[in-house]
Amino acid sequence: MLLEEFEDGPAIIEPGSPAVQKRAKIICDTLIYSFNGEIVDRICQKEGVIKGGYLNSLNGHHPWYIYEKDGLKVAIMLATIGAAMAVGQLEELNALGFKKFIVLGSCGVLDKSIAADKIILPASALRDEGVSYHYAPASDEIDYDEALLLTMEKALDKQEIEHVRAKSWTTDAFYRETAEKVKRRLEAGATVVDMEASAIMAWAQFRKVQVYQFFYTADYVDHKRNIWDKRKEERTADVMVFFEIALTIAQEV
Repeated sequence: MLLEEFEDGPAIIEPGSPAVQKRAKIICDTLIYSFNGEIVDRICQKEGVIKGGYLNSLNGHHPWYIYEKDGLKVAIMLATIGAAMAVGQLEELNALGFKKFIVLGSCGVLDKSIAADKIILPASALRDEGVSYHYAPASDEIDYDEALLLTMEKALDKQEIEHVRAKSWTTDAFYRETAEKVKRRLEAGATVVDMEASAIMAWAQFRKVQVYQFFYTADYVDHKRNIWDKRKEERTADVMVFFEIALTIAQEV
């Protein structure tokens, strides 16, 4: 099987090439990598926020911005959706000098008892994507680094922010979440679904990078009635609440 060909040696193309390095401008210790574009747009409009630099791809420029609050200085960047591009960007950002990453975005819910806008810490993930198999030996699941989970939990507990650990189903193909697959993933212990977590976990462990990832719950994939419930009326939280949670974690790390 192709996905069983994991190798841990150097690649022909490495992220730390001079072409990547020359694009660096302002680097700080921690970068908040947000899959929610509204968060990044609203941060850009705040007084004192400046453009720190950018990555390039065939899709164009992917900038990051520098944000400071109460002595805390972080970068923030819009994450690209999908495991391949997200991990590719994280590779380049780490090579440029960012050492810690706080990753946030929404996730779908497989278990209807989990309400909208709840904070989820992905403690493990089912590897139903292709990227992680190039960063870790083949397996059905991957576990999050326990020490990093505890650090996030400590930060959230200090601010009395409710959260739960969960197993996520990471899949490349959101239009192929069939009722039978959802049923099997639930039986395997997954209660939420996303597109990047297992790949990001594998990358972080391979590169020995500190990545602190959390979700906030959004839509419900109802395999019993075979429908997709966007739960718009239930999703009432201002997205900046989730950015503030990311800052809470940044202060702890």
